[in-house]
Amino acid sequence: MSGTDTSRAQPETVTNGAAPAIVLVRPQLAENIGMVARAMLNCALGEMRLVAPNEPATHERAVSASSGADLVLRASAEFPDTRAAIADCHWVLATTARRREQVKPVMTPHRAAAELRARIAAGQKVAVLFGPERTGLDNDDVSLADAVCEVPLNPAYCSLNLAQAVLLVAYEWFQSGSGTPPYELVLNDTLPAEKDSVLNLYAHIERELELCGFLRVEDKRPSMVRNLRALFNRVELTEQEVRTLHGMVAELAHGSLRRARKLGIDVDKLRAAPLPLYTSKPIFDSSFCDKLTQLLVWRRDVRRFSTEPVSAAAVDELIEQACLAPSVGNCQPWRFAIVEDPARRARVRASYEAANAEALAGYAGEQARLYASLKLSGLDRAPVQIAVFADPDPAEGAGLGRQTMPQAVHYSAVAAVQTLWLAARARGLGLGMVSILDPAEVAAACEVPPAWDLIAYLCIGYPEEEHADPELVRAGWQDRLPVGSVVLRR
Repeated sequence: MSGTDTSRAQPETVTNGAAPAIVLVRPQLAENIGMVARAMLNCALGEMRLVAPNEPATHERAVSASSGADLVLRASAEFPDTRAAIADCHWVLATTARRREQVKPVMTPHRAAAELRARIAAGQKVAVLFGPERTGLDNDDVSLADAVCEVPLNPAYCSLNLAQAVLLVAYEWFQSGSGTPPYELVLNDTLPAEKDSVLNLYAHIERELELCGFLRVEDKRPSMVRNLRALFNRVELTEQEVRTLHGMVAELAHGSLRRARKLGIDVDKLRAAPLPLYTSKPIFDSSFCDKLTQLLVWRRDVRRFSTEPVSAAAVDELIEQACLAPSVGNCQPWRFAIVEDPARRARVRASYEAANAEALAGYAGEQARLYASLKLSGLDRAPVQIAVFADPDPAEGAGLGRQTMPQAVHYSAVAAVQTLWLAARARGLGLGMVSILDPAEVAAACEVPPAWDLIAYLCIGYPEEEHADPELVRAGWQDRLPVGSVVLRR
Protein backbone atom coordinates (compact mmCIF):
# COMPACT_ATOMS: atom_id res chain seq x y z
CA MET A 1 0.00 0.00 0.00
CA SER A 2 1.27 3.46 -0.79
CA GLY A 3 0.14 7.02 -1.24
CA THR A 4 -0.31 10.21 0.70
CA ASP A 5 -3.66 12.00 1.10
CA THR A 6 -2.97 15.53 2.33
CA SER A 7 -6.71 16.13 2.77
CA ARG A 8 -6.65 13.64 5.66
CA ALA A 9 -3.56 15.08 7.34
CA GLN A 10 -3.70 15.60 11.09
CA PRO A 11 -2.94 19.00 12.70
CA GLU A 12 0.62 17.79 13.44
CA THR A 13 2.51 15.82 10.80
CA VAL A 14 4.92 14.38 13.38
CA THR A 15 5.01 14.18 17.17
CA ASN A 16 8.36 14.60 18.88
CA GLY A 17 8.29 15.34 22.60
CA ALA A 18 4.99 13.47 23.02
CA ALA A 19 6.32 10.36 21.27
CA PRO A 20 9.20 7.93 21.73
CA ALA A 21 12.58 8.66 20.22
CA ILE A 22 13.78 6.01 17.77
CA VAL A 23 17.43 5.21 18.46
CA LEU A 24 19.38 3.36 15.75
CA VAL A 25 22.55 1.89 17.25
CA ARG A 26 25.44 1.70 14.78
CA PRO A 27 23.36 1.48 11.58
CA GLN A 28 25.46 0.29 8.68
CA LEU A 29 23.74 1.48 5.48
CA ALA A 30 22.41 4.89 4.53
CA GLU A 31 19.54 3.20 2.65
CA ASN A 32 18.33 1.56 5.87
CA ILE A 33 18.40 4.89 7.69
CA GLY A 34 16.28 6.39 4.93
CA MET A 35 13.77 3.53 5.03
CA VAL A 36 13.50 3.86 8.81
CA ALA A 37 12.70 7.56 8.37
CA ARG A 38 9.93 6.58 5.96
CA ALA A 39 8.53 4.06 8.46
CA MET A 40 8.67 6.63 11.25
CA LEU A 41 6.87 9.34 9.31
CA ASN A 42 4.16 6.86 8.33
CA CYS A 43 3.42 6.60 12.05
CA ALA A 44 3.93 10.32 12.85
CA LEU A 45 7.26 9.78 14.62
CA GLY A 46 9.82 12.49 14.03
CA GLU A 47 12.69 12.05 16.50
CA MET A 48 15.51 9.89 15.13
CA ARG A 49 18.74 9.41 17.09
CA LEU A 50 21.77 7.74 15.50
CA VAL A 51 24.55 6.10 17.49
CA ALA A 52 27.87 6.03 15.56
CA PRO A 53 26.35 5.51 12.10
CA ASN A 54 28.61 4.30 9.26
CA GLU A 55 27.03 6.91 6.97
CA PRO A 56 25.25 10.18 7.83
CA ALA A 57 21.47 10.54 7.78
CA THR A 58 21.73 13.19 5.08
CA HIS A 59 23.57 10.89 2.68
CA GLU A 60 21.98 11.00 -0.79
CA ARG A 61 21.12 7.28 -0.62
CA ALA A 62 19.32 7.82 2.69
CA VAL A 63 17.35 10.74 1.28
CA SER A 64 16.39 8.73 -1.80
CA ALA A 65 15.30 5.71 0.27
CA SER A 66 13.18 7.91 2.57
CA SER A 67 10.69 8.61 -0.27
CA GLY A 68 9.96 12.12 0.92
CA ALA A 69 10.53 11.62 4.66
CA ASP A 70 13.77 13.59 4.55
CA LEU A 71 12.47 16.04 7.20
CA VAL A 72 13.03 13.21 9.72
CA LEU A 73 16.56 12.74 8.41
CA ARG A 74 17.36 16.47 8.59
CA ALA A 75 16.11 16.64 12.19
CA SER A 76 18.07 13.57 13.34
CA ALA A 77 20.86 13.78 15.90
CA GLU A 78 24.13 11.77 16.16
CA PHE A 79 25.68 10.44 19.38
CA PRO A 80 29.01 8.72 20.04
CA ASP A 81 27.51 5.86 22.07
CA THR A 82 24.19 4.44 23.28
CA ARG A 83 24.54 5.90 26.77
CA ALA A 84 24.80 9.42 25.39
CA ALA A 85 21.81 8.84 23.08
CA ILE A 86 19.48 7.94 25.99
CA ALA A 87 20.94 10.18 28.68
CA ASP A 88 17.83 12.39 28.88
CA CYS A 89 15.35 9.49 28.87
CA HIS A 90 13.42 8.11 31.85
CA TRP A 91 12.49 4.75 30.33
CA VAL A 92 14.10 2.82 27.48
CA LEU A 93 12.81 -0.17 25.49
CA ALA A 94 15.26 -2.46 23.68
CA THR A 95 14.14 -4.48 20.65
CA THR A 96 15.71 -7.90 20.14
CA ALA A 97 14.91 -11.21 18.51
CA ARG A 98 16.95 -13.26 21.00
CA ARG A 99 16.46 -13.83 24.71
CA ARG A 100 19.32 -12.45 26.80
CA GLU A 101 20.57 -13.72 30.16
CA GLN A 102 19.19 -10.64 31.84
CA VAL A 103 16.14 -10.31 34.10
CA LYS A 104 13.94 -7.79 32.30
CA PRO A 105 10.25 -7.47 31.43
CA VAL A 106 9.61 -8.81 27.91
CA MET A 107 6.76 -7.24 25.95
CA THR A 108 5.11 -7.61 22.57
CA PRO A 109 4.94 -4.45 20.42
CA HIS A 110 1.23 -4.13 21.30
CA ARG A 111 1.89 -4.18 25.04
CA ALA A 112 4.97 -2.00 24.67
CA ALA A 113 2.96 0.68 22.86
CA ALA A 114 0.57 0.93 25.82
CA GLU A 115 3.52 1.21 28.23
CA LEU A 116 5.13 3.92 26.13
CA ARG A 117 1.92 5.95 26.03
CA ALA A 118 1.34 5.60 29.76
CA ARG A 119 4.84 6.81 30.61
CA ILE A 120 4.68 9.72 28.16
CA ALA A 121 1.32 10.70 29.71
CA ALA A 122 3.10 10.74 33.08
CA GLY A 123 5.64 13.22 31.71
CA GLN A 124 8.48 10.81 31.05
CA LYS A 125 10.84 10.86 28.08
CA VAL A 126 11.03 7.43 26.43
CA ALA A 127 13.10 5.81 23.67
CA VAL A 128 13.20 2.59 21.67
CA LEU A 129 16.56 1.02 20.78
CA PHE A 130 17.19 -0.85 17.51
CA GLY A 131 20.50 -2.61 16.86
CA PRO A 132 22.76 -2.92 13.82
CA GLU A 133 21.35 -4.66 10.76
CA ARG A 134 23.62 -7.71 10.93
CA THR A 135 23.78 -8.52 14.64
CA GLY A 136 21.13 -6.52 16.46
CA LEU A 137 21.71 -5.04 19.90
CA ASP A 138 24.54 -6.51 21.95
CA ASN A 139 24.25 -7.37 25.63
CA ASP A 140 25.77 -4.09 26.76
CA ASP A 141 23.16 -2.11 24.83
CA VAL A 142 20.32 -4.26 26.18
CA SER A 143 21.61 -3.79 29.72
CA LEU A 144 20.91 -0.06 29.41
CA ALA A 145 17.22 -0.67 28.73
CA ASP A 146 14.39 -1.04 31.23
CA ALA A 147 12.44 -3.62 29.20
CA VAL A 148 12.72 -5.75 26.08
CA CYS A 149 10.35 -5.88 23.11
CA GLU A 150 10.07 -9.10 21.13
CA VAL A 151 7.95 -9.49 17.98
CA PRO A 152 6.08 -12.82 18.04
CA LEU A 153 7.02 -14.33 14.68
CA ASN A 154 7.88 -17.76 13.29
CA PRO A 155 10.49 -18.98 15.81
CA ALA A 156 12.29 -20.87 13.06
CA TYR A 157 12.73 -17.71 11.03
CA CYS A 158 12.26 -14.29 12.59
CA SER A 159 14.66 -12.19 10.56
CA LEU A 160 13.49 -8.61 10.05
CA ASN A 161 15.37 -5.83 8.33
CA LEU A 162 15.86 -2.63 10.28
CA ALA A 163 13.00 -0.67 8.69
CA GLN A 164 10.56 -3.58 9.16
CA ALA A 165 11.39 -3.79 12.84
CA VAL A 166 10.93 -0.07 13.33
CA LEU A 167 7.65 -0.10 11.40
CA LEU A 168 6.19 -2.91 13.53
CA VAL A 169 6.83 -1.07 16.79
CA ALA A 170 5.94 2.36 15.36
CA TYR A 171 2.67 1.02 13.92
CA GLU A 172 1.56 -0.39 17.28
CA TRP A 173 2.45 2.93 18.87
CA PHE A 174 0.43 4.88 16.32
CA GLN A 175 -2.57 2.53 16.47
CA SER A 176 -2.70 2.70 20.27
CA GLY A 177 -3.53 6.40 20.01
CA SER A 178 -5.52 6.37 16.79
CA GLY A 179 -9.26 6.95 16.75
CA THR A 180 -9.65 5.02 13.51
CA PRO A 181 -12.63 2.65 13.85
CA PRO A 182 -11.77 -1.01 13.25
CA TYR A 183 -14.53 -1.17 10.63
CA GLU A 184 -16.24 1.52 8.59
CA LEU A 185 -18.66 1.40 5.67
CA VAL A 186 -17.80 4.29 3.34
CA LEU A 187 -21.13 5.62 2.07
CA ASN A 188 -19.99 8.63 0.03
CA ASP A 189 -23.16 10.50 -1.00
CA THR A 190 -25.74 7.87 -0.08
CA LEU A 191 -27.17 6.56 3.21
CA PRO A 192 -27.77 3.12 4.67
CA ALA A 193 -31.09 1.77 3.46
CA GLU A 194 -33.87 1.77 6.02
CA LYS A 195 -35.33 -1.62 6.88
CA ASP A 196 -38.66 -0.70 5.31
CA SER A 197 -37.07 -0.13 1.89
CA VAL A 198 -34.97 -3.30 2.23
CA LEU A 199 -38.07 -5.35 3.10
CA ASN A 200 -39.88 -3.89 0.09
CA LEU A 201 -36.94 -5.02 -2.04
CA TYR A 202 -37.20 -8.54 -0.58
CA ALA A 203 -40.90 -8.63 -1.42
CA HIS A 204 -40.15 -7.50 -4.98
CA ILE A 205 -37.45 -10.13 -5.47
CA GLU A 206 -39.52 -12.93 -3.92
CA ARG A 207 -42.54 -12.08 -6.07
CA GLU A 208 -40.51 -12.24 -9.27
CA LEU A 209 -38.80 -15.46 -8.16
CA GLU A 210 -42.22 -17.01 -7.73
CA LEU A 211 -43.24 -15.84 -11.18
CA CYS A 212 -40.18 -17.36 -12.85
CA GLY A 213 -40.61 -20.66 -10.99
CA PHE A 214 -37.51 -20.45 -8.78
CA LEU A 215 -39.60 -20.84 -5.62
CA ARG A 216 -41.97 -23.44 -7.01
CA VAL A 217 -41.01 -26.18 -4.47
CA GLU A 218 -43.35 -25.29 -1.61
CA ASP A 219 -41.60 -27.11 1.25
CA LYS A 220 -38.23 -25.53 0.37
CA ARG A 221 -39.57 -22.04 -0.19
CA PRO A 222 -39.31 -20.75 3.46
CA SER A 223 -35.66 -21.73 3.88
CA MET A 224 -34.73 -20.39 0.42
CA VAL A 225 -36.36 -17.05 1.21
CA ARG A 226 -34.59 -16.83 4.58
CA ASN A 227 -31.24 -17.61 2.96
CA LEU A 228 -31.76 -14.92 0.31
CA ARG A 229 -32.61 -12.36 2.96
CA ALA A 230 -29.58 -13.35 5.03
CA LEU A 231 -27.40 -12.86 1.96
CA PHE A 232 -28.58 -9.30 1.40
CA ASN A 233 -28.50 -8.47 5.11
CA ARG A 234 -24.77 -9.21 5.19
CA VAL A 235 -24.17 -6.68 2.42
CA GLU A 236 -25.41 -3.61 4.35
CA LEU A 237 -27.32 -2.15 1.43
CA THR A 238 -27.43 1.58 0.79
CA GLU A 239 -30.40 3.57 -0.49
CA GLN A 240 -28.84 3.80 -3.95
CA GLU A 241 -28.13 0.06 -4.05
CA VAL A 242 -31.73 -0.74 -3.13
CA ARG A 243 -32.97 1.47 -5.99
CA THR A 244 -30.53 -0.16 -8.40
CA LEU A 245 -31.58 -3.67 -7.37
CA HIS A 246 -35.25 -2.75 -7.78
CA GLY A 247 -34.48 -1.63 -11.33
CA MET A 248 -32.43 -4.75 -12.10
CA VAL A 249 -35.15 -7.09 -10.84
CA ALA A 250 -37.82 -5.23 -12.79
CA GLU A 251 -35.83 -5.45 -16.02
CA LEU A 252 -34.97 -9.13 -15.52
CA ALA A 253 -38.62 -9.85 -14.80
CA HIS A 254 -39.62 -8.97 -18.37
CA GLY A 255 -37.99 -12.16 -19.63
CA SER A 256 -39.39 -14.38 -16.88
CA LEU A 257 -43.07 -14.36 -17.88
CA ARG A 258 -42.69 -16.74 -20.87
CA ARG A 259 -40.80 -19.26 -18.74
CA ALA A 260 -43.37 -18.97 -15.94
CA ARG A 261 -46.23 -19.77 -18.32
CA LYS A 262 -44.32 -22.75 -19.74
CA LEU A 263 -44.03 -24.13 -16.22
CA GLY A 264 -47.79 -23.82 -15.78
CA ILE A 265 -47.60 -20.99 -13.24
CA ASP A 266 -50.66 -18.77 -12.99
CA VAL A 267 -48.88 -15.47 -13.64
CA ASP A 268 -51.96 -13.31 -13.28
CA LYS A 269 -52.72 -14.83 -9.91
CA LEU A 270 -49.19 -14.43 -8.55
CA ARG A 271 -48.53 -10.92 -9.84
CA ALA A 272 -49.94 -8.96 -6.95
CA ALA A 273 -51.32 -5.50 -7.58
CA PRO A 274 -48.72 -2.84 -6.66
CA LEU A 275 -51.35 -1.11 -4.52
CA PRO A 276 -52.97 -3.52 -2.06
CA LEU A 277 -56.43 -2.90 -0.67
CA TYR A 278 -56.27 -1.48 2.83
CA THR A 279 -59.22 -2.71 4.89
CA SER A 280 -58.33 -1.46 8.37
CA LYS A 281 -58.17 2.14 9.55
CA PRO A 282 -54.54 3.30 9.54
CA ILE A 283 -52.83 5.00 12.46
CA PHE A 284 -50.46 7.76 11.42
CA ASP A 285 -48.21 8.31 14.44
CA SER A 286 -45.90 11.25 15.13
CA SER A 287 -42.97 9.47 13.45
CA PHE A 288 -44.98 9.15 10.24
CA CYS A 289 -46.02 12.81 10.46
CA ASP A 290 -42.38 13.84 10.86
CA LYS A 291 -41.41 11.84 7.79
CA LEU A 292 -44.31 13.33 5.86
CA THR A 293 -43.00 16.79 6.70
CA GLN A 294 -39.54 15.75 5.51
CA LEU A 295 -41.09 14.47 2.29
CA LEU A 296 -42.84 17.81 1.73
CA VAL A 297 -39.67 19.77 2.49
CA TRP A 298 -37.47 17.66 0.20
CA ARG A 299 -39.99 17.60 -2.64
CA ARG A 300 -38.20 20.00 -4.91
CA ASP A 301 -38.36 20.91 -8.57
CA VAL A 302 -35.34 19.07 -9.94
CA ARG A 303 -33.42 20.70 -12.77
CA ARG A 304 -30.36 18.42 -12.95
CA PHE A 305 -30.77 14.69 -13.51
CA SER A 306 -28.63 11.57 -13.65
CA THR A 307 -29.12 9.42 -16.74
CA GLU A 308 -29.56 6.29 -14.59
CA PRO A 309 -32.62 4.48 -15.95
CA VAL A 310 -35.91 4.19 -14.07
CA SER A 311 -37.70 0.87 -14.45
CA ALA A 312 -41.03 0.66 -16.22
CA ALA A 313 -42.46 -1.02 -13.12
CA ALA A 314 -41.51 2.00 -11.01
CA VAL A 315 -43.20 4.36 -13.50
CA ASP A 316 -46.36 2.23 -13.45
CA GLU A 317 -46.48 2.35 -9.67
CA LEU A 318 -46.01 6.14 -9.65
CA ILE A 319 -48.93 6.60 -12.01
CA GLU A 320 -51.09 4.23 -9.96
CA GLN A 321 -50.37 6.31 -6.88
CA ALA A 322 -51.04 9.54 -8.78
CA CYS A 323 -54.48 8.15 -9.62
CA LEU A 324 -55.26 8.07 -5.89
CA ALA A 325 -55.49 11.88 -5.98
CA PRO A 326 -58.84 13.53 -5.20
CA SER A 327 -61.00 14.67 -8.12
CA VAL A 328 -64.23 16.62 -8.44
CA GLY A 329 -67.19 14.24 -8.56
CA ASN A 330 -64.64 11.39 -8.69
CA CYS A 331 -64.38 12.10 -12.41
CA GLN A 332 -60.61 11.27 -12.52
CA PRO A 333 -59.89 13.58 -15.46
CA TRP A 334 -56.10 13.10 -15.53
CA ARG A 335 -54.48 11.57 -18.59
CA PHE A 336 -50.81 10.55 -18.68
CA ALA A 337 -48.84 10.45 -21.94
CA ILE A 338 -45.47 8.75 -21.38
CA VAL A 339 -43.19 10.30 -24.00
CA GLU A 340 -40.55 7.76 -25.05
CA ASP A 341 -40.11 8.32 -28.77
CA PRO A 342 -36.92 10.39 -29.45
CA ALA A 343 -38.62 12.31 -32.27
CA ARG A 344 -41.49 13.36 -30.02
CA ARG A 345 -39.07 14.36 -27.29
CA ALA A 346 -37.10 16.43 -29.80
CA ARG A 347 -40.30 18.20 -30.80
CA VAL A 348 -41.01 19.07 -27.15
CA ARG A 349 -37.39 20.23 -26.75
CA ALA A 350 -37.77 22.54 -29.76
CA SER A 351 -40.97 23.98 -28.28
CA TYR A 352 -39.09 24.70 -25.05
CA GLU A 353 -36.23 26.44 -26.84
CA ALA A 354 -38.59 28.71 -28.74
CA ALA A 355 -40.66 29.54 -25.67
CA ASN A 356 -37.54 30.06 -23.56
CA ALA A 357 -36.06 32.52 -26.05
CA GLU A 358 -39.34 34.44 -26.11
CA ALA A 359 -39.49 34.51 -22.32
CA LEU A 360 -35.89 35.72 -22.06
CA ALA A 361 -36.72 38.64 -24.35
CA GLY A 362 -39.31 39.76 -21.79
CA TYR A 363 -36.66 40.42 -19.14
CA ALA A 364 -33.97 43.06 -19.00
CA GLY A 365 -30.80 43.82 -17.06
CA GLU A 366 -29.99 41.72 -14.03
CA GLN A 367 -33.23 39.76 -14.29
CA ALA A 368 -32.38 38.75 -17.86
CA ARG A 369 -28.91 37.62 -16.79
CA LEU A 370 -30.31 35.66 -13.86
CA TYR A 371 -33.02 34.07 -16.01
CA ALA A 372 -30.45 32.96 -18.58
CA SER A 373 -28.38 31.29 -15.82
CA LEU A 374 -31.25 29.06 -14.68
CA LYS A 375 -30.24 26.01 -16.68
CA LEU A 376 -32.20 22.75 -16.63
CA SER A 377 -31.19 19.33 -17.91
CA GLY A 378 -34.46 17.45 -17.62
CA LEU A 379 -35.40 17.48 -21.29
CA ASP A 380 -31.91 16.24 -22.21
CA ARG A 381 -31.08 13.79 -19.41
CA ALA A 382 -34.18 12.68 -17.51
CA PRO A 383 -34.93 9.04 -18.44
CA VAL A 384 -38.71 9.47 -17.99
CA GLN A 385 -40.86 12.23 -19.49
CA ILE A 386 -44.62 12.39 -18.95
CA ALA A 387 -47.11 14.91 -20.31
CA VAL A 388 -50.13 15.23 -18.00
CA PHE A 389 -53.39 16.36 -19.56
CA ALA A 390 -56.89 17.02 -18.24
CA ASP A 391 -59.98 15.88 -20.08
CA PRO A 392 -62.16 19.00 -19.57
CA ASP A 393 -65.45 17.15 -19.88
CA PRO A 394 -65.08 13.52 -18.81
CA ALA A 395 -68.17 11.33 -18.78
CA GLU A 396 -67.16 9.98 -15.39
CA GLY A 397 -68.68 11.77 -12.40
CA ALA A 398 -71.80 12.87 -14.36
CA GLY A 399 -70.84 16.51 -14.01
CA LEU A 400 -71.05 16.50 -10.21
CA GLY A 401 -69.51 19.68 -8.76
CA ARG A 402 -68.55 21.08 -12.14
CA GLN A 403 -71.54 23.24 -13.05
CA THR A 404 -70.45 26.12 -10.86
CA MET A 405 -66.66 25.54 -11.02
CA PRO A 406 -65.76 23.78 -14.28
CA GLN A 407 -62.10 24.58 -13.63
CA ALA A 408 -62.21 22.02 -10.79
CA VAL A 409 -61.49 19.40 -13.44
CA HIS A 410 -58.12 21.00 -14.05
CA TYR A 411 -57.50 21.36 -10.31
CA SER A 412 -58.08 17.62 -9.97
CA ALA A 413 -55.39 16.90 -12.57
CA VAL A 414 -53.05 19.26 -10.68
CA ALA A 415 -53.70 17.21 -7.53
CA ALA A 416 -52.64 14.09 -9.45
CA VAL A 417 -49.39 15.80 -10.45
CA GLN A 418 -48.66 16.72 -6.83
CA THR A 419 -49.45 13.17 -5.69
CA LEU A 420 -47.10 11.74 -8.32
CA TRP A 421 -44.44 14.25 -7.29
CA LEU A 422 -44.54 13.13 -3.65
CA ALA A 423 -44.61 9.45 -4.62
CA ALA A 424 -41.50 9.95 -6.76
CA ARG A 425 -39.66 11.77 -3.99
CA ALA A 426 -40.51 8.97 -1.53
CA ARG A 427 -38.70 6.54 -3.86
CA GLY A 428 -35.62 8.73 -4.16
CA LEU A 429 -36.66 9.98 -7.59
CA GLY A 430 -36.71 13.63 -8.55
CA LEU A 431 -39.31 15.41 -10.64
CA GLY A 432 -38.98 18.58 -12.66
CA MET A 433 -41.96 20.36 -14.14
CA VAL A 434 -41.33 22.18 -17.43
CA SER A 435 -43.80 25.01 -17.96
CA ILE A 436 -41.91 26.97 -20.61
CA LEU A 437 -43.65 25.19 -23.48
CA ASP A 438 -46.33 25.74 -26.08
CA PRO A 439 -49.24 23.53 -24.85
CA ALA A 440 -50.62 23.09 -28.35
CA GLU A 441 -47.23 21.95 -29.65
CA VAL A 442 -46.87 19.42 -26.80
CA ALA A 443 -50.39 18.09 -27.42
CA ALA A 444 -49.58 17.70 -31.11
CA ALA A 445 -46.29 15.93 -30.32
CA CYS A 446 -48.16 13.49 -28.06
CA GLU A 447 -51.05 13.06 -30.53
CA VAL A 448 -53.77 13.42 -27.91
CA PRO A 449 -57.36 14.60 -28.49
CA PRO A 450 -57.41 18.35 -29.20
CA ALA A 451 -59.89 18.98 -26.37
CA TRP A 452 -57.43 17.82 -23.72
CA ASP A 453 -55.62 20.59 -21.84
CA LEU A 454 -51.92 20.32 -20.95
CA ILE A 455 -51.48 20.53 -17.16
CA ALA A 456 -47.78 19.73 -16.80
CA TYR A 457 -44.82 18.28 -18.65
CA LEU A 458 -42.82 16.23 -16.15
CA CYS A 459 -39.22 15.02 -16.21
CA ILE A 460 -38.50 12.15 -13.78
CA GLY A 461 -35.22 10.53 -12.80
CA TYR A 462 -32.61 10.30 -10.07
CA PRO A 463 -31.38 13.80 -9.13
CA GLU A 464 -27.71 14.69 -9.40
CA GLU A 465 -27.96 16.76 -6.21
CA GLU A 466 -30.38 17.06 -3.29
CA HIS A 467 -31.59 20.25 -1.61
CA ALA A 468 -34.19 21.12 0.99
CA ASP A 469 -34.66 24.61 -0.40
CA PRO A 470 -35.93 25.59 -3.87
CA GLU A 471 -33.26 26.31 -6.48
CA LEU A 472 -34.91 29.64 -7.29
CA VAL A 473 -34.29 30.69 -3.68
CA ARG A 474 -30.63 29.67 -3.88
CA ALA A 475 -30.26 31.47 -7.22
CA GLY A 476 -31.74 34.67 -5.78
CA TRP A 477 -34.80 34.74 -8.06
CA GLN A 478 -37.53 34.62 -5.42
CA ASP A 479 -37.53 33.95 -1.66
CA ARG A 480 -40.19 31.85 0.00
CA LEU A 481 -43.05 33.89 1.41
CA PRO A 482 -43.82 33.82 5.12
CA VAL A 483 -46.92 31.75 5.77
CA GLY A 484 -48.69 34.69 7.39
CA SER A 485 -48.56 36.66 4.16
CA VAL A 486 -50.78 34.16 2.33
CA VAL A 487 -53.35 33.54 5.07
CA LEU A 488 -56.51 35.64 5.39
CA ARG A 489 -58.80 35.47 8.41
CA ARG A 490 -62.41 36.56 7.87
